[in-house]
Amino acid sequence: MFGKKINFKISSRLILGFILLLLLNLGCQRDDICAESTVITPLLKISFFDAEAIGDSIAKPVTNLSIKGVDTTGNFLTRENTSEISIPLKTDVDLTTYEFILNARAAGDTTSIENIDIVDFVYGRNEEYINRACSFRVTYINLDADVETETPVSNNWIKQIRVDQSTVEDETTTHISIFH
Repeated sequence: MFGKKINFKISSRLILGFILLLLLNLGCQRDDICAESTVITPLLKISFFDAEAIGDSIAKPVTNLSIKGVDTTGNFLTRENTSEISIPLKTDVDLTTYEFILNARAAGDTTSIENIDIVDFVYGRNEEYINRACSFRVTYINLDADVETETPVSNNWIKQIRVDQSTVEDETTTHISIFH
C-alpha cells in the first residue's frame, strides 16, 4: 500500500508537469517573434556622385556630411565622409524632409562654414501586414526628390538629384543619386 502511494504521487507529478509544459508550448506561437530574416520597411539608399561627370557616374564622397530631419530632433548621420547612405522615410505621411549638411561643424567648432541644402522626398505608401510580431511593412512608390532652391542658386551644394528607382522595396539598390 505504501508503494502504491509513492508511485501515484510520482506519476501524478509527471502528468502535471507534462500538462504545464504543453500549456507553455501552446502559449507561445510562431508569430510572437519577428525573425531576423523577415523583410521589414526598407531604408532609402542614396549615392553621391561627382557633378562634373554626370554621364560617367563617378562616386564622390561628401565631406563631413550630416543629415538631420527637419521636424525631428537629433541627426541621422553625423560628420561622415561617405559616398553612400541609407536613411528612413516616414511611414505615416507621404513627405519626408531632411537637411543635408556639407562640412558640418564638430562640437565646439565655430569657424567652419556649413552649407545646408533641404531635400524633400515625396512618395506614396503601400502597407502590407506581415504578422502579429512584425506588424506592418511599408514600401514606397512614386518616389520623387527635390532640393529646395536657395537664393542665390549658387549656394546649393547639391547640383542635381536623380531618381534611379521610384519604388523602394529593398535596400540593395540605389534609389536616389545626388550629384554635387
